[in-house]
Amino acid sequence: MAYQSSNFATYNVGNEYRETLQSAPVSYLNGASDVPPSSPSQPSVEEIDALRSQANRLSHLLQVMPAGVIVLDGKGIVRQANSQAIDLLGEPLEGELWRTIIARSFNPRADDGHEVSLIDGRRVKLSITPLETEPGQLIVLTDLTETRELQARVSHMQRLSALGKMVASLAHQVRTPLSAAMLYAANLTRKNLPDESRVQFAEKLNARLKDLESQVNDMLLFAKSGDNQVVNTLSLQDIEQLVHANAQTMAEQAGQQLIFEGFEQDSSILGNGPALQGALLNLIHNASQVSPKQGVIRVKAVAVEKAVAISVCDAGPGVPAELQSKIFEPFFTTKSQGTGLGLAVVKSVVSAHKGQLGVNNLAGQGACFTISLPRVPSVDIQDADLLLDAGEK
Repeated sequence: MAYQSSNFATYNVGNEYRETLQSAPVSYLNGASDVPPSSPSQPSVEEIDALRSQANRLSHLLQVMPAGVIVLDGKGIVRQANSQAIDLLGEPLEGELWRTIIARSFNPRADDGHEVSLIDGRRVKLSITPLETEPGQLIVLTDLTETRELQARVSHMQRLSALGKMVASLAHQVRTPLSAAMLYAANLTRKNLPDESRVQFAEKLNARLKDLESQVNDMLLFAKSGDNQVVNTLSLQDIEQLVHANAQTMAEQAGQQLIFEGFEQDSSILGNGPALQGALLNLIHNASQVSPKQGVIRVKAVAVEKAVAISVCDAGPGVPAELQSKIFEPFFTTKSQGTGLGLAVVKSVVSAHKGQLGVNNLAGQGACFTISLPRVPSVDIQDADLLLDAGEK
């Protein structure tokens, strides 16, 4: 950060300036005309004025910065703080232990992610950098409260717009299975209907009602997926346990092999378990539908620096390039009995988790649908003692 070095300079220049004033002759400070020539051990009046000017300028820059800035010494004591930091964390700051300020001003929540919540509900991004030339740290706090509120409003409006389109399409989607169900039900009322036909009509009626139930469930999932639901820290092992049993049953019934890979890695995300479970089972169900009997479905997890990627790869024909931009739209389907909401639900869940969803075809056969979700940061505000130790080294 460009301003980190400036803030550090303020701190050092201020010390150097005070030391200079303490060691300078009184005649220098009184503006005496008989100023002796400068020497390596005695700075001139011009040098003192230059230091004073530089210290004042850097102090002014520190105060007008839009972010809160705090300088800690090697013992974790606040030595300098600007007005923005005071506005965010309250007073007193200077002379206080950083741990004391953490306990007083911060209130971390389960859904904080890469931000940290303050006691008054505001959310800040915390950047901590060790000082290079002395023990201590530079802490920069950026208030993201308004940004997150605007993002939530935009997400809400987008969801309302999508729901409006969904309602407009729902009548057409429901009419076909509903009409068929009514026809089968009418036939069942015939008194002279043979028992064999009665069973067939009952089975068909049940199938159409299941189609209706599936559409309603998908619509409810789509509508709720962007809500502020309870989130928890989920490890890759937790995610595998959420889907393994149901997915294994699904694959066995279809005569297919299901393989989980990479879920033993030590990585975590912040997420809503039931929502992610539904999204992944939806992808596995789709993979099972397009894969042949005895085909292999792979569910792979890969952890990188800032994200966790979970891919569901099938053994089907792949997704044509011209359809890859359409398959995530609500009610788009290539199946005769599909609701067209499955992948839209998955996309909505992933978006609510600030993640990304993509698809690519494999070189041999099949397609991979990949969910990328932000990782839980490995260092958070509760690790202040470790950070202070790093600053002392």
